Amino acid sequence: MKNAMLKNAFAEMKKTKSRFLSIFGIIAIGTGFFAGLLQSAPAMKVSSDHYYDRTSLSDIRLVSTYGFDDNDIDALKKGLPDVDVYPGYFTDAYVNTDSGEKKVARVYSLDKTGENNPYSSLQIVDGRLPEKENECVIDSGKLLAHYKVGDKLTLCGDEDTDIDGTLSVKEFTIVGKFASPMYISDAERGNTTIGSGSVYMICYIPESCFKTEVYTQVMINSDELKQYSCYSDEYEDARDALEKKIQKIADVREEERFDEIAGDAKKELDDGQKELDKKKSEAYAEIEKNETKLNDAKKQLDEAKPQLESGKKTLDESKKQLDEAKKELDTNGATLTATKDVLDSTKKKLDETKLQLEAGKKTLDESYIQLVTAKIQLENADSQLKSSKAQLDDANTKITSQQAIINTSRETLEDSYKKGNITKEAYNAGIKLLDSSQAELDKQKKQYESGLEQYNDGLKQYNDGKLQYEIGYAKYEDGKKQYEDGYSQYTSGLAQYESAKAQYDAGKAQYDAGYAQYASGKAKYDSGKAEYDKNYADYEKGLKEYNEGKTALETAKTDADKQFADAQKKIDDGREKLEKTSRPEWYLFTRDDNPGYSEYGQNAERIGNIAMVFPLFFVMVAALVCLTTMTRMVEEQRTQIGTLKALGYKNGAIIFKYLLYALTAATAGALSGMLVGMKIFPAIIITAYGMMYVIPDILLPYDYILMICTAGVSVLLTAVTVYFSCGGILHDCPAALMRPKTPKSGKKILLERIGFIWNRLSFSYKVTMRNIFRYKRRMLMTIVGIAGCTALVLTGFGVYDSVNDILQKQFGEISNYTGITAYDNTVTDEQTAKIEKMLERYDCEGNRIYQKQITVYNGKKSTEAYIFGGADNETIAQFVTVKDRRTGEQYTVTDDGVIINEKLASLLGGIKKGDTITLALADTKRVTATVTEICENYAHHYVYITEKLYKELSGEEGLPYNCFFFNSEDGDDMTESDRDELAQELMKIDGVMGVSFKTSVAGTFSSMLKSLLFVIVVLIVSAGALAFIVLYNLTNININERIREIASLKVLGFYDKEVSMYVFRETVILTLIGTVTGMIFGRFLVDFVVKTAEIDMVMFGRTVHPMSFVFSGLITICFAVIVMLFMHRRLMKVNMVEALKSVE
Repeated sequence: MKNAMLKNAFAEMKKTKSRFLSIFGIIAIGTGFFAGLLQSAPAMKVSSDHYYDRTSLSDIRLVSTYGFDDNDIDALKKGLPDVDVYPGYFTDAYVNTDSGEKKVARVYSLDKTGENNPYSSLQIVDGRLPEKENECVIDSGKLLAHYKVGDKLTLCGDEDTDIDGTLSVKEFTIVGKFASPMYISDAERGNTTIGSGSVYMICYIPESCFKTEVYTQVMINSDELKQYSCYSDEYEDARDALEKKIQKIADVREEERFDEIAGDAKKELDDGQKELDKKKSEAYAEIEKNETKLNDAKKQLDEAKPQLESGKKTLDESKKQLDEAKKELDTNGATLTATKDVLDSTKKKLDETKLQLEAGKKTLDESYIQLVTAKIQLENADSQLKSSKAQLDDANTKITSQQAIINTSRETLEDSYKKGNITKEAYNAGIKLLDSSQAELDKQKKQYESGLEQYNDGLKQYNDGKLQYEIGYAKYEDGKKQYEDGYSQYTSGLAQYESAKAQYDAGKAQYDAGYAQYASGKAKYDSGKAEYDKNYADYEKGLKEYNEGKTALETAKTDADKQFADAQKKIDDGREKLEKTSRPEWYLFTRDDNPGYSEYGQNAERIGNIAMVFPLFFVMVAALVCLTTMTRMVEEQRTQIGTLKALGYKNGAIIFKYLLYALTAATAGALSGMLVGMKIFPAIIITAYGMMYVIPDILLPYDYILMICTAGVSVLLTAVTVYFSCGGILHDCPAALMRPKTPKSGKKILLERIGFIWNRLSFSYKVTMRNIFRYKRRMLMTIVGIAGCTALVLTGFGVYDSVNDILQKQFGEISNYTGITAYDNTVTDEQTAKIEKMLERYDCEGNRIYQKQITVYNGKKSTEAYIFGGADNETIAQFVTVKDRRTGEQYTVTDDGVIINEKLASLLGGIKKGDTITLALADTKRVTATVTEICENYAHHYVYITEKLYKELSGEEGLPYNCFFFNSEDGDDMTESDRDELAQELMKIDGVMGVSFKTSVAGTFSSMLKSLLFVIVVLIVSAGALAFIVLYNLTNININERIREIASLKVLGFYDKEVSMYVFRETVILTLIGTVTGMIFGRFLVDFVVKTAEIDMVMFGRTVHPMSFVFSGLITICFAVIVMLFMHRRLMKVNMVEALKSVE
């Protein structure tokens, strides 16, 4: 019987390949995805662990404030005999990039000794290790791709960084590039206290290049720790135990080293004090000796001074008398000079007057002669004029008389002619004679008129000459009077001059006698003055020498005082410093302090969290589809089951057949899926993280326990589905099973009762609606299957939105600052002012903020968070937007309580507004604060508090500010060169520990999320593939169930498209319903997955973007269309005769 059932089962597998393969595919995808994702996190950890162990990544790194001497190293080696201790050197220096900027390089020493030596286990990816002192290797990070083997590298310092005392060689040739497990992240090279605060390059040089007397770091590797996976609890427990051992050694060596340093320093200070006291005594003895000599010289000078003063007084009196005499002489001399000048001037004027008088006298004489001559000429002219006048008068009388005769004669002649007394000829002759006489007379008239005219001219000239003579004579008389008056004045002035001249001569003689007496006194004074000056010069010289000696003595004394005081101050400062000097402190850094190491582990944890949630829904959907498939298979073979029962087969044997069928498909699918999935999915995820992290060793081991458990669960679920599928039908008797199952009776559906809708539907849609609601189980299975796939796809998109929103919301909406300057608690107000002034030079403004990581408690629950304190709400609001995630309402940080972020409130057990929390401000100080609001934040946790509230809670004077947040006028658009330059300038200020910019933090965070987003894409693709298989399987089952119905439609003359639409119309409607249902369910699933996948330090976004719903629906619909296209071809090939044969 068993053999028959086995054969039957295998024959069934061969006959129903599509059904068998659908179960195989569903189980393969579900288990492959589940096991693959679950194995991804372990594979990431195993790969990294293998790489760390192979390259000897140090388990613990030690750094000391005083370095490590040989005694420290010996103590470590003796106290830790089972571990490898590797002391070494490191320092930070500058390198010049191609752009001219100064970047920071961290320089490590390279030691080739020791099997597990982390200094020599570098993985050379290009070139070789250094062999000479001037050779080096650099890391192979993407930022250094432009450096080639053979390039030169020069290390340098600045005014604050002196590497001359650290390195003996500063110019190197790059001979190789390396990959190191210390720096698996391309985005992180660590922080530094110089430059911009970030390390740009890692460089290894020969150990002999370092000049420091003590080691600057110690690397510790443990073979015991290599036995454990690096990210496991066992590794951390073993490492913690090793840390405790090291700490015990550190406690002892810190004290011993302090005693050594303090003892040496105290001895050096005591020796210095003795030497100082000796030199001080010798110096002051010499000063006292010189002071005695100066005092003797001062006494002699003091005795000479009164004598000089007496002589000076006598000389001053003589000088005074001489000055008075000189003054009087000068006055008299000036008077005489003035008098002489007056006399000379008067004499000159008199001489000039005499010359003028003589000239005037001469002019008068000449004028007088001219007047006499003119008078004679006038008299002669008058005589001539009178004579001419008489001649003219005679001529005029003659002319008048002759004219009268002519006129009378003419009248007589005319009268005679008229009377006829004479003839015409006589008349004409008489007239002619008269005209001739008349012409002669006219000639005489003209001569008379000419003579009269000459007479008149002469008379005029005579009158003018007479007038000039009279005027000249008047002038002469006047000049004569002026001359006589001037001569009289000249005579009087000359007499006065002669008298004054006599007085001047007498005064001049008296002045000359007084001046001779003054000259004699002046000569005596000059002689005395010369003697006094000589004595006084000697005195001054002695006084000057005394003063110079005194000044030199005082200077020497002052210098000695200053030198001895400075020396004493140095000794006192040294003693004070010695008293204040804290003992050397060892700092232990584990792998967790390495950003790349810890971030990689956190990313592995994220993948693990997602793998714990997301794939479960794949398995649930696969189980549902498997149940549907097996149920349909059992329903199709009810006649065969009835026959088997009639033949005497037991229920167990019949179930065995279907169990064998389903378990074969499930086992094969599970093994195939896991074998492939546990290789592909981890490889894809590790490769995706390879964009950020350098893990060259990709190990993909099989987790056989996981495979067994996954396969077992898959088989068990399949067996349960088979049992439930067969359980109900096996209760029927063989006769009932051998008959066709009674069709369900038709009845009205709910939609038929809604007339205004039902009456408007076409016949095809009415049939579709009846079929959908007639087979409720099939409808439910289809809707649930499609809804599950849609929900999974939406979950993938939703997680993508949640992760991607962190950057935009956290660094675009919440964090409003440009950068942060962190400084230590020793920074003074003056240094803070320098920071502010430097920021102003780069168009930045900011304010002081207190930011420190503390522990926050709520009962037994606790978590780490940053306290963010400012002077008031306005100060905090400058750099952070404190708001509600749902409403967007901005909160005010008041003095009544603190505001915490939403994720912190959740981690503390669901803190609400008005609750209280405990803040551990210090190891021994815990305070309780009221929560006034719950705000939105995504990266890290924050407690916002005002200075006033902090003072009230802590009892301190104020916030211990340690940061200076600032904003640039350019905001996030501030150029990288400006950011680097500003960071370098800020790092030069004493006390500044580091400078960071929001864009850099956002870039690091973005790089960290890129790989996670790639993983989410893989989830979306996998969910889409599952959706395709589910749709294909459900549609295939639907067609198989209704094959006779479909054949009947084809017989009735339905075209292929009409037949396809008859079937697919139901699929489309159910797909749409399932898609909408899946979106609703998927929205809740997103929140569940997001909250589960979150790590403590991050809160993912809670918003699913509208396009994610659209894409999820489109993917489901797209797969549904593809499935319908495949099934359309099958419907076209339905054999109507075979399909319509009787079930029997």
